Amino acid sequence: MNDLLIRQTSFRLQSSTKQDLVVRSKLPLQANPKGIVLIIPGMAEHAGRYDDFAIFLAENHFGVYACDHPGHGKSIPSPAEAGTFPAKRGWQIMLENVRALYTYIRKNQPEIPVFIFGHSMGSIIARHFTALYPVYIQGLVLSGSFIMDPRVLNMALLFMNIKILFEGADHKSKWFNRTFYRAFNRHFKNSPTLFEWISSSREEVDEYVADPLCGFDCSNAFYLSLLKGIASTNLAEQLLTYRKTLPVLILSGHEDPVGNFGKDAVKIHKKYYEQNFQNLSLKIFPGRHELLHEKNKDAIYKFLLDWLLASLEIK
Repeated sequence: MNDLLIRQTSFRLQSSTKQDLVVRSKLPLQANPKGIVLIIPGMAEHAGRYDDFAIFLAENHFGVYACDHPGHGKSIPSPAEAGTFPAKRGWQIMLENVRALYTYIRKNQPEIPVFIFGHSMGSIIARHFTALYPVYIQGLVLSGSFIMDPRVLNMALLFMNIKILFEGADHKSKWFNRTFYRAFNRHFKNSPTLFEWISSSREEVDEYVADPLCGFDCSNAFYLSLLKGIASTNLAEQLLTYRKTLPVLILSGHEDPVGNFGKDAVKIHKKYYEQNFQNLSLKIFPGRHELLHEKNKDAIYKFLLDWLLASLEIK
């Protein structure tokens, strides 16, 4: 990276919920960016993990903004508090944080097209956000997204409500968190860590495990908020009124257990197709859950850049 070509900043915003939102940005210095990519990370990770991808985009004339969720990354005072979450309206707070960042970008760079890139939990937020709010974006990228069977979702909601009743909203159960991660990890033999499902790259998995702001235990309130958010997204997507020319790219890893090994990506693509979206793309790469941290990430970066450039031409 040539530091003279990229302006890197970190700052705080406040959303309508009065929650501080920590943002990292990277912008090309030579001229106005061709487009802005707003990145929404997944659970138990942070905006800093997208720095490499953000630098690649900035070097190719795209600006990037990435935010930390409550209880994640720079939004917490210490790693020990990772995974804590507002007991009430947690999902709404994350949605409003994204809206605050989108509004900030639009205010400061009103003529620049904005793309939203959501990964895993962030992809659910991105889907809900674009279904709920009448904002104009140039394109939507869903990485590592997933679908929950309604019956399983209802059972999980009941279970988490019972856990909160007996343990409290702020309790972080090591047993439950380990069970959650093992459910994904059991698909891979010879698993030295709980996070082999993250990537097929040994180096990337070890880096994730060594990062105190990754793979942490989340509170009961977090899991309940996530489940409520999935239910709300399903409801909002029953009749999508968003403009049907919106470019949508759905990405998955062929070995991603979170997305049912690419099958959920196909279902999401079908859902958008049945609602007459005209610029849909589906790509299933070799790899696991975090394609931006895969062995073949350079090819994935290039694929995403080509898609962004092509999407700039679509009105």
